Amino acid sequence: MSAERSLEFAETAVQRALHFGAEECEVFVTESRNISAELQKNDLHCTSTSVETSIGIRVFRKGSIGFVNINSPDAIDAACEEALVLAQAMPSDPLNGLRDPEAIDPLPLSPDRGLESMTVEDVVALAHDLVQHVTGKDDRVMIDSGDVSVGIGVRAIATSRGHRASETAAVAGGSLFGMAVDGKDVGSFDYDGQYVTNRESLQSELRSAADRFLIKTLGALGAQPGETFRGPIILTPEVVADFVIGNLVAVLSGKSVRLGKSPFKDRLNQRVISPLITIWDDPRHPGGIGSQSFDREGYPTRLLPLFDEGHLRTFLFDTYEGRSFGAKPTGSARGGASSIPAIGPTNLAMEPGDQSFSRLCTDPERAVVVSRFSGNCSPITGEFSGVVKGGFLMRHGERIPIKETLIAGNLYEALNRVSGISAESRLLNGRLRAPAIRLEDISITAG
Repeated sequence: MSAERSLEFAETAVQRALHFGAEECEVFVTESRNISAELQKNDLHCTSTSVETSIGIRVFRKGSIGFVNINSPDAIDAACEEALVLAQAMPSDPLNGLRDPEAIDPLPLSPDRGLESMTVEDVVALAHDLVQHVTGKDDRVMIDSGDVSVGIGVRAIATSRGHRASETAAVAGGSLFGMAVDGKDVGSFDYDGQYVTNRESLQSELRSAADRFLIKTLGALGAQPGETFRGPIILTPEVVADFVIGNLVAVLSGKSVRLGKSPFKDRLNQRVISPLITIWDDPRHPGGIGSQSFDREGYPTRLLPLFDEGHLRTFLFDTYEGRSFGAKPTGSARGGASSIPAIGPTNLAMEPGDQSFSRLCTDPERAVVVSRFSGNCSPITGEFSGVVKGGFLMRHGERIPIKETLIAGNLYEALNRVSGISAESRLLNGRLRAPAIRLEDISITAG
């Protein structure tokens, strides 16, 4: 497995596609080696290793696209011919096609040698250590499922326009999912995990994730009925990542805007959410597991401010959506060799605030801490409703675990009623950093 070999596969496939009649061609290649140990019921369940090569060939002819994915360089000719047949069956679109390349500033992404040298035995040892770290501290906690894994990956791209780039990276980490059981008292399920790009910090980060998992699951024991009222909720970093940032980013793609599915259409550089909120995407952040110097289409990545003190600063474009807006790509094409590019972020972060998490929770006379949210939210309208799991009622500073409680409202209205953001923030799964935030005037209904 090497970047040079992957790039050679890509360049060969481009030339073969042109030979068979493609007007333009893009080939994306990934090679990966993975080791994984899966956990179930507080024990090692199984281990697995995999080595995979994936070659995605996208051809353009008369404004139409054909795409084929293969796993062997021996099948390149047949794949090129098949992609051209598929292109003939597709409608023509003047927005289809490649762009000329731009200079890429390489990132120092050489894989950590410690991760590269890890064996199945190393991964199994870490998995056993993770289980013992949890069960040794409190045998009431049950790991329902989890894993520890390490992966080394190469990505390379070549196109008929002259794109030529490759890079190699390594990632390792793990996760835990389970609950605490104390006699007849069964807490709600919860999750934690972390991923890193170096072996030196791997075990300590896994143990830190296990400690957080213990706190979450044990904290859910002894849950009582909540209270029904309208008031503040405090979203933990995990909920901010999934519920807030996830829904905001979903409506920033050029495709969402073009299809009329973004509430922010025609609002670029306007304030659309609380001025306390600043969010950016940093594909070049050192140590981020999503860091990359070029995107799925071979365009250079760069720091992208998404929301600056509540002002919308950019939409995310690939080549196609950039053309539809008369804009350049933002380096936001994502994906691997198994499918055509999609639009998305890499390493997201929300700027922390100036209040402690403790103050966020104790300042209101009554509030609900949302540790997990299970429900629905429309990114288009912002309307949401769902159940708080593993949450807490804060009453005059007292922290009371509560049974499932319903919350409902409108996300975009709530994000204009932010009354505080924590100074503490958490790096989640190696690619998203978020603080906790407090939202006001939310409908809360006891279960």
